[in-house]
Amino acid sequence: MQGYNLIAVFSPDGEKVLMCRRIKDPYNGLMNFVGGKIEPGEDGETAAYRELFEETGISRRDIKLIHLMD
Repeated sequence: MQGYNLIAVFSPDGEKVLMCRRIKDPYNGLMNFVGGKIEPGEDGETAAYRELFEETGISRRDIKLIHLMD
């Protein structure tokens, strides 16, 4: 079974949330949260940090992710 991550990144004051603008079809120009597929052999946390870095340039050194649910 394929797993997926959805990552909600909030500003320190909790007033804003990070969204990504899609640059490829079929949803070009629309907004979405950071996230993606968990690759075979990868745990959810590692996948979340990988996707966050790939999509935003935010690294594990920059932020601490908190797991909320499966």
